Amino acid sequence: MSIERFAVARLGKGRIVHAPIVRAGRWVFATGIRAVAADGLVDPKVLDANRPFASPPKPQREAQFIFRRLKEALAAAGSDIADLVRLDQYYPDWQSVDPYHIARKEALGGVVPPSTSILVDRLLNTNADMDVQAMAFVRASGLDATSMTPEQLKPPSESGYAPCLRAGDFLFIAGQLARDATGNMAPDAVVPLTHLWKGTRIRRETDYMIRHRLLPALEAGGSDLSLVLKAQVYLSQPEDFPAFWQSWSNGFGGRVPPTTVVPVRHPAFGSRDASIEVNLIAATENARDRVRDIDCAVELLGSNMLPARALDGLLFVAGLMPLDAGGLVPAGCVEPTAPFFHNAVRAQMADILEKAQTIFAAAGASLKDVVRVLHFHADLSTFYDTYLEWERVIGDAGLPFSAIQVNDALFVPGAAVIVDLWGHIPQQERG
Repeated sequence: MSIERFAVARLGKGRIVHAPIVRAGRWVFATGIRAVAADGLVDPKVLDANRPFASPPKPQREAQFIFRRLKEALAAAGSDIADLVRLDQYYPDWQSVDPYHIARKEALGGVVPPSTSILVDRLLNTNADMDVQAMAFVRASGLDATSMTPEQLKPPSESGYAPCLRAGDFLFIAGQLARDATGNMAPDAVVPLTHLWKGTRIRRETDYMIRHRLLPALEAGGSDLSLVLKAQVYLSQPEDFPAFWQSWSNGFGGRVPPTTVVPVRHPAFGSRDASIEVNLIAATENARDRVRDIDCAVELLGSNMLPARALDGLLFVAGLMPLDAGGLVPAGCVEPTAPFFHNAVRAQMADILEKAQTIFAAAGASLKDVVRVLHFHADLSTFYDTYLEWERVIGDAGLPFSAIQVNDALFVPGAAVIVDLWGHIPQQERG
């Protein structure tokens, strides 16, 4: 079965084709959901420009709009808002988070799936307060969801999300910080007060998170680190990457699952002192024999990392960047004395999509089987150029995408974008 797209819309002047809802086998993916009208602009009723201080606050009105739209779209795709298994939210302003949480709880009846909330620089609509991604199962799939809340992973009452949730043989783990049971940063995760050195902060945070947050969540859902299908990591201090990667790689015994690492600006998380947040998708022990490692020759940011993993027709790809063994790919560099003869951003995106095609082909799929695309840009003004490369590959079928501006230090000097991809392998569906 090929993927099906719903609510496909042409944004802006019509060149960019957005497929916000995709159904693939037993799953539905919602990507780039903002409070926008058919023209791609924030809905005037949400803005309420003539009454800017009307109640509820604008971010809450946005969230209400988003969840109404999401409920309608999921229903058209054979799912329901009660079937959500994961939410990701990006906000340019921390003051939008609490109003969003109020609307989210109302829309979901207080039953919130695993969630990750990240502060970022900009969204595609500069007057939007949030951009939401979601995943749900199809109502007729026979799947149901069971949430687990280990004692040490209780979330803040204001957000009220489930720390981990199991649906079939998939386990979804909410964004985790190196917090203890009090909700504050754990003493073991920080360098002791008054000390300049007594361990490296990012290593302490990462090690603590793996041992005391991720492992308990995995164990509660009948999984372990060897069954992680995909990790998303957000670092608020990009210079921490080398030390982080040492701890991350050691935690997995040197065989790292597909991981996307995104640099954001500090502070970026619910705890002001945190410098890292991680969420996971994993397989349960029951599915161990069905997990496929997709190993092929592509250059990735971190060493000892699998390019992709697949389970029951879903493909999870490591974060892709325009890099080779020497750094930024030569085609992606700008010649300082002749900067107008070459579109370096398109060349960078072409390199990323070439890597993606190699990975998808090794898995038995193509880029037309993409179900979720997240672009993390150093500067969102480069988004249009990167989209044109997608258009060259998939035409105007509609891309299930969102694009977010994050820290401009994308680990590799000169890099314009990091791409996070999920895909579908039709012939490997189960059930």
